[in-house]
Amino acid sequence: MPAVPLTRRALRANRRKAKTKRKRSWIDRVLLGAVVVVSLALVAVGAGYGYVQYRFHQVSKVTVRHLKKAAVGQPFNVLLIGSDSRLGESTSDASHFGSSTVQTGQRSDVVKILHVDPGTGQVRVLSIPRDTVVAVAGDTSQLGHYNRINATYNNGPDQLVQTIEANFGIPISHVVQIDFAGFRGAVDAIGGINLNFPYPARDTYTGLDITTTGCQHVNGGYSLAVARSRHYEYKKNGYWQYDGTSDYGRIVRQNAFLRALINQAETKYNPLTLNAFIGSVVQGVTIDSTFTVASLVSLAQEFHAFSSGSLVTTTLPTYESNSSVFSSLGAVIYAQQPDADQAVAQFLGQAPEPVVTPPPGPYGSPPTTTTTTTTVTGSGGSTPSTGGTSGSGSSVPSTTTTTALSDFDPTPC
Repeated sequence: MPAVPLTRRALRANRRKAKTKRKRSWIDRVLLGAVVVVSLALVAVGAGYGYVQYRFHQVSKVTVRHLKKAAVGQPFNVLLIGSDSRLGESTSDASHFGSSTVQTGQRSDVVKILHVDPGTGQVRVLSIPRDTVVAVAGDTSQLGHYNRINATYNNGPDQLVQTIEANFGIPISHVVQIDFAGFRGAVDAIGGINLNFPYPARDTYTGLDITTTGCQHVNGGYSLAVARSRHYEYKKNGYWQYDGTSDYGRIVRQNAFLRALINQAETKYNPLTLNAFIGSVVQGVTIDSTFTVASLVSLAQEFHAFSSGSLVTTTLPTYESNSSVFSSLGAVIYAQQPDADQAVAQFLGQAPEPVVTPPPGPYGSPPTTTTTTTTVTGSGGSTPSTGGTSGSGSSVPSTTTTTALSDFDPTPC
């Protein structure tokens, strides 16, 4: 009877549509940060509002006093912090990254800001290199008036939030932080990710060791090694070559990881897989206490149609200097002006809030621009600049650092 197969096909088509809708919701979560991933995944599981509340209450919360709440329906910014805290790490991770007894405290190994615009459905990501020197906001008794931006996270996210707002005029509405264990567990829970390595790659500091080329299925451990790699090497023409871009190269690889995670998420909508993912994430993620179940579910509904290809990423333009009053901080970098201000304005889609304490130049005072024309390249492309910087009336010899795309970094596949 021909009508029966047709009906079955129609039912299967409806099921596929329903699965696609659930699948897309989970993708949106990944883009909005681990917590938003959790809320959409919970909705996808379909276990009811009570289950959503149950899982939500398992996520650790932290009080961040200097958040700036955005008006309903207006754009807002989420600070995504990758913590280098060693608490809860595996024995394997400890062998590469150091144990919690040796590497005490915490730093913001990753500083990314997600700009979410409910009106347009756009999501943009701004990465701030962790070695950028900033004017420390709040209590300066431990860190001094100037320090690396990642150092301001040592006592928790509130001082980091204050510092970002004071130096760059970016208001922060929410905070999501994830540690080593949460990162590894979340990737393993979805079955790993796929990355294409054009050359064999290694990093003895993180344990990365890719011996063959092409598309590789990478588990949580290797994903962590890729995302944390600052001493990346690749074997080209029979020789091991070093990627000297340090944190810039790592940012590029982190963004590749994010896209690979999105691609993998597109294939995963099994309730058991989602539940395993949620269980892993809640163990390694901390969110600010202003998040509510209702706000996360609302985000899920607003961004259910977001396309992974629409994600825009950029890196704050910075430069190095051969001369500096900050030699005690080690190898540091400085915000390249006016390019940094322009990048922030483009990221926000409008002028930033008034900057209270601009980030310093190599001689301590905020740099001023000169008339020399240069080009600073960020992950979003090249931006004309009025060139060199100066502080206290002195010329600063500098080398512009970039995050231009390479031919050796892994890409999603």
